[in-house]
Amino acid sequence: METAARRGNQLVGNILRSLLPLVALVLLAVWLFWPRAGSPVHVIDPSDDIRGAGRVATYHVVSPQGLPPGWLPTSSYLDRPIAGVVTLEVGYYSPQGRYARYVQSNVGTADLLAAQISGATPDGTVLVGGQTWQRYRTGRGEIALALPGRATLLVTGSAGLDELTVLAGSLR
Repeated sequence: METAARRGNQLVGNILRSLLPLVALVLLAVWLFWPRAGSPVHVIDPSDDIRGAGRVATYHVVSPQGLPPGWLPTSSYLDRPIAGVVTLEVGYYSPQGRYARYVQSNVGTADLLAAQISGATPDGTVLVGGQTWQRYRTGRGEIALALPGRATLLVTGSAGLDELTVLAGSLR
């Protein structure tokens, strides 16, 4: 006959042997899915704002097509402050770890520049996808590219000219 103490020890041993694989699986799952330190951005999906702008704007709304890997959308904003005026803004974390965004609006080039990159000064032109964009510099060191037309398209941010032209070239 087994003693009560021995049966108790076996019961505890059986419970521990049963729980050990479960605890190991939980720890593995936590390790695999725990957010990594240093994750630079919160990625969003701007497609709702882009589609919304396309429904209400009187101009052709652009969006990036064929943007190379490493561009992460981080912000999106659709504004209709005045009837008939539609402004779409989408921001990205670039592959080089900088910020770039495009803004499209029908408020007019001068007004859009004043609202988005106050104090910008013209700094020549740059050819992007066969189109001549006006280049601007700001006091913060940002570079902006503006393509006037039926709606002004502005690409700006702390990213370098090379990355800004990649973003600008992808807009269709």
